[in-house]
Amino acid sequence: MVSGPRPTLLLFLLQVFLLRDNLVAASIQEQYCESLLPTTNHTGPQCNASVDLIGTCWPRSAVGQLVARPCPEYFYGVRYNTTNNGYRECLANGSWAARVNYSQCQEILSEEKKSKLHYHIAVIINYLGHCVSLGALLVAFVLFMRLRSIRCLRNIIHWNLITAFILRNATWFVVQLTMNPEVHESNVVWCRLVTAAYNYFHVTNFFWMFGEGCYLHTAIVLTYSTDKLRKWMFICIGWCIPFPIIVAWAIGKLYYDNEKCWFGKRAGVYTDYIYQGPMILVLLINFIFLFNIVRILMTKLRASTTSETIQYRKAVKATLVLLPLLGITYMLFFVNPGEDEISRIVFIYFNSFLESFQGFFVSVFYCFLNSEVRSAVRKRWHRWQDKHSIRARVARAMSIPTSPTRVSFHSIKQSSAV
Repeated sequence: MVSGPRPTLLLFLLQVFLLRDNLVAASIQEQYCESLLPTTNHTGPQCNASVDLIGTCWPRSAVGQLVARPCPEYFYGVRYNTTNNGYRECLANGSWAARVNYSQCQEILSEEKKSKLHYHIAVIINYLGHCVSLGALLVAFVLFMRLRSIRCLRNIIHWNLITAFILRNATWFVVQLTMNPEVHESNVVWCRLVTAAYNYFHVTNFFWMFGEGCYLHTAIVLTYSTDKLRKWMFICIGWCIPFPIIVAWAIGKLYYDNEKCWFGKRAGVYTDYIYQGPMILVLLINFIFLFNIVRILMTKLRASTTSETIQYRKAVKATLVLLPLLGITYMLFFVNPGEDEISRIVFIYFNSFLESFQGFFVSVFYCFLNSEVRSAVRKRWHRWQDKHSIRARVARAMSIPTSPTRVSFHSIKQSSAV
């Protein structure tokens, strides 16, 4: 018994039925198109009613007329805006133009597609911002490391703040490149350590900003000599104090919310406030410091023109700009954008931009616009130019051949000996 041809026969019959159904559907559509009234009551040459490949019906129309028809509601499973029109011209020879202008037919994106689109754009902004920030921070770090002539306590604090931002940006890239849904669900030890490191460097950013505020407040408001301040004090503030805070947070996570690599939080569990609370506290203290600093500068130091006062004023300006950036960015995490679509979109973009470009702003205000850094860089550049120009002159002088008419001291000595 031969059974091989049966599947082929069944497939052939299925194709015949499908083709017949398509032809019947096309015939019905053409009959419907023919039944439509012509676009104008014209007795001259006309284009007959026609259905294009997309399925749009073009009724009988006078030659030379540009006919408008609503955009198709669906095409290949994609929904389109039917309030717009497609256009097709009835040519002078009584035939329809081969090309139909559907340029105004726009796809209607579903809410899910819109959310995905905005999410992808926000991810691109985040990656771009962190790349730009990390590059600027590394340049600023090298400048502070190489320019020893400007190594005072104030610039050492700037240097450590930049270092904290570099480490935070670096761990951000580690999180993005290593964390995936499988790792999140597995909750392995190394991913929890990465999360703890990222949060630690996040906290150090705020505590080094607090160090900036402490230095300015001590120098300007308390009129306390900055020579008595020591580097170890600020190292304790910036690097040491955040460590036990993160350890306490990690213990809380381990016992009460030990899942998904310690990202996010379970409903009713508030362990994240163990490190978020101190960050908000130092932020509020910094705002108080700045209020006092600005008050003193406006009243007592307005007439002063000493170089030290000018440096303080510039540092205050930088801090005034950076603190709102850091503060507003962090406070946004506690703001609910609501159900309004525009509010959510603005929240996503605003938060992504500010969070990712923080390191860039820190580099610009504390290093690239720092007059001491710029002056030291100019001096280094001029010294390098002078050094290389002297080398060039010496090299040219050494390369000039000795004239045959000149007699060396060695030859004179030899002739006198003879």
